[in-house]
Amino acid sequence: MVYTRITDRLLNDNIIDNLLINRSRLNEMNEQLASGKAINRPSDNTVASMNIMFNKKVLGSIDTFKTNIEYAAAELNIADRSVLSAVDVVHRAKELTVQASNSTLGSDQMKDIANEMDQLVNRIVDLGNTRYNSKFLFGGKITDREPYDLEGDSIQYKGTMPDKDFERNVEISQNVTMPINMVADEVFGQYDTSSDPPRQYGLLNTLKTISNELKFDTPSHSNIRDQLDVLDDDLETLLNVQAELGGRLTRLDMTRNKLSDDELTYTRFLSENEDIDLARVISEIKFQETALQASLSASARAIQPSLLGKI
Repeated sequence: MVYTRITDRLLNDNIIDNLLINRSRLNEMNEQLASGKAINRPSDNTVASMNIMFNKKVLGSIDTFKTNIEYAAAELNIADRSVLSAVDVVHRAKELTVQASNSTLGSDQMKDIANEMDQLVNRIVDLGNTRYNSKFLFGGKITDREPYDLEGDSIQYKGTMPDKDFERNVEISQNVTMPINMVADEVFGQYDTSSDPPRQYGLLNTLKTISNELKFDTPSHSNIRDQLDVLDDDLETLLNVQAELGGRLTRLDMTRNKLSDDELTYTRFLSENEDIDLARVISEIKFQETALQASLSASARAIQPSLLGKI
């Protein structure tokens, strides 16, 4: 049988190493309990740390996308209400046009209808100049000034033209963008008599045409009646715009719901990697405290002073 001589120094070193291991483990568990986190530094668990950073990055992106969606939804809702108001204007314009097409009306009554029609024109201009916060919604990418400018009898559109790059896009999910604006020129038209050639089309042109006809000394009831069909076309344009805006809002709702589901999933992943099991950690602390006390007690008995250790 081979015997190994154990010196006091070797014994002391082993005792100290064991005590340090127990204290380190106890300190680690206390740190987890205090922070509520299983991982307090990357060196604690490299793989878990990488998962935590990835999950936090994804959650940060989701938060940004949801903020973008809320802003886009607010802007689209305001635009939708503006178009809905324009639909009401068209219905009122049709009522007035039907009245004006009645050949029994006198000149004073025709002028009254013309004055109200002018108010409807101004109402459409106001709707085209709708703003949200500091942005004009219907001006394309030109959002810092009113899209419509009144110059004498002309109503000029000053925003980005529909054949240009007019869309303002927001990112609603990873690498997915959606336009949130429409241009007033397409929605409401314009009545610009100062340009060459004149740009006269859309709802504004229809309303101005009716108003101008009503102001003649002998307005043509036939011409006024013909504008009813044109108003129907303008109404269809507005309804199509409403359908487009409604589709975008529905898409935003669907994307928001999907992001909320993803947020719950990645929050759970993050918690699984980062958060502690409170009951397990408390139990582990009690165990480590008992183990440390046992080590201290055993160490005290093992290193009793002895003259034999000096030989």
